[in-house]
Amino acid sequence: MKETRFIAQNKEKWQESEKLLTESDKDPEKLSNLFTQVIDDLSYSRTYYPNRSVRVYLNKIAREYFSIIYRHHTSRKNTFKNFWIDELPQIVYQSRRPLLISLGIFVLAACIGIFSSAKDSGFTASILGDRYVAMTKANIEKGDPMAVYKEAHQVDMFLGITLNNLMVAFRTYVFGLFLSIGTVAILLYNGIMVGCFQFFFVEHELLAESALTIWLHGTLEISSIIIAGGAGLTLGSGLLFPGTYSRLQAFQITGMRSLKLMLGVAPILVLAGLIESFLTRYTDVPDILRFLLILASAVFILGYFVYYPWKRSRVGFDQPLEEAKLPPSINEPVSFTRIKNNGEIIRDSFTFYKKFSSPLFKWALMVTALMTVAELLSSEPRELLAPPTELLLYLLNEIYYGIKTTSPLFIAINTFGSSLIIYRVFMLLDSEAKQSPLGLLRFQTMIQMVVVVGLGYASLYYLDQWGVILLLVACSLLLMIAFIQFTERRDLFNSVVRTIRLSSEVLSQVMGLHFVLIMLSFSFLLIVSAPLLYVSTSILEWNFAETDVWSKNIFNFIDIFLKLLALNLVIPIFASSVAYLYFSLREIHSADHLKQAINMIGNRTLKSARS
Repeated sequence: MKETRFIAQNKEKWQESEKLLTESDKDPEKLSNLFTQVIDDLSYSRTYYPNRSVRVYLNKIAREYFSIIYRHHTSRKNTFKNFWIDELPQIVYQSRRPLLISLGIFVLAACIGIFSSAKDSGFTASILGDRYVAMTKANIEKGDPMAVYKEAHQVDMFLGITLNNLMVAFRTYVFGLFLSIGTVAILLYNGIMVGCFQFFFVEHELLAESALTIWLHGTLEISSIIIAGGAGLTLGSGLLFPGTYSRLQAFQITGMRSLKLMLGVAPILVLAGLIESFLTRYTDVPDILRFLLILASAVFILGYFVYYPWKRSRVGFDQPLEEAKLPPSINEPVSFTRIKNNGEIIRDSFTFYKKFSSPLFKWALMVTALMTVAELLSSEPRELLAPPTELLLYLLNEIYYGIKTTSPLFIAINTFGSSLIIYRVFMLLDSEAKQSPLGLLRFQTMIQMVVVVGLGYASLYYLDQWGVILLLVACSLLLMIAFIQFTERRDLFNSVVRTIRLSSEVLSQVMGLHFVLIMLSFSFLLIVSAPLLYVSTSILEWNFAETDVWSKNIFNFIDIFLKLLALNLVIPIFASSVAYLYFSLREIHSADHLKQAINMIGNRTLKSARS
């Protein structure tokens, strides 16, 4: 068939396809039918008119249809709005049993605290601390029992309280890994502390004043801790009660479900911190206003986390939970050409980590040992010059110790270590995707990666707190820049431009994945920095005298080594997740796999015509 005749026969259909693209309200059935017809025509044109303009024209229409279909797919399943309206309420409903158990444990612990305080006058001080009890008694004598909420500056108080509440909630959640026992222990401790705290004011005949002040922010704060406890119990239930799944499969399901539950807790804790820092201090506000705010907080918690999930369960949720699908129990090949959501990307990164766990762990051990020796041989300690809050100092000293960059020397040490870890991950991914570069290009890309990673660590040193915020927000984008340099052989400027182009189309997915990775890293590092590090150093201290200089050096080496190793074991999850995200974004942007599939259809059409 001549090209002119082919165009004449189909131009009305193509014009209708173009018109549909401009309409705001598109008929799904019509969209699907026209997309199929355009794909068929494109396949035909690729076979018989490969170098003509009609092929380019049809390819452009097909790509626009593909983008619309993908956006429609993601808008149903991955948008911010859908998470809060449909997905989180569904997770809450399916996790209702561990949430009720968490509530029961907390209430029981609070009752234990009240009963013990009533029976033993010294019990309150043993739980709340002698210093706090003495300070509060002094404030009561001065006639301002709630003065503790008025001492600090509002902004400093907000940062400190919010970070502390987030740490408590995440520790409650993460310790569910220890067969839920850790979560139960933290719930018991916090419940007993709340019971003692409230009974302390009851003893001093300040029940009404304390309740109106404490529960102003405590309604949201305590509710969030209970929900975090439910998330921790959900996390541990996969290990305790796998059911018909393998233990690993069950843990994958409960892990994703509980993590999303914690995503819903974080903004509530931030709101509680705002109320405690900026509103609780005003104790002279009329009691009715404080009571109404407490009531509004309670209605919100009960409405969103109790009534709304129950109501939605009766009418049905829009989409089934993705993590309810059976995850693979064997190492299936990872697709580098398919568009994926964040859940699939995280799953692929853990599959990659499992597959290459041995070389990654050995490499991390070697790099960490070199970094630790370099740090011990240096005369400069990793000390914050001006920590804004004690909690931030703890976070950087214990949890994120490996990113502390307090001098040009540590810019070099951190850049050296992180670059080696990231480069090793990219090389393994490169071999898996079967697109290995030449040796010379490997050296060039390594140098380019050092520059990108070095810029990230340099911002921590030269920009101080702003550098921490910048890295917290943009570290995934920096990793994507480095991976684009590696896999596409681009220079720094073009890699930045390429990253912006790929990320701008689905920025919500990029930032959503980044936030999940931050939470995963925080959870993992919290486990390492709290019980494991404490146990390892305690065992050494039991067996060596404090006066031995050489034993102190050993303690110091092990302390630094474990903190750096923890970070170096987290980096591969970040790097591999960003790499898998890149392949998904590349397919969205270029539709190369779709074009290959169309070519295959065209080849089959040509063979059929010849036969």
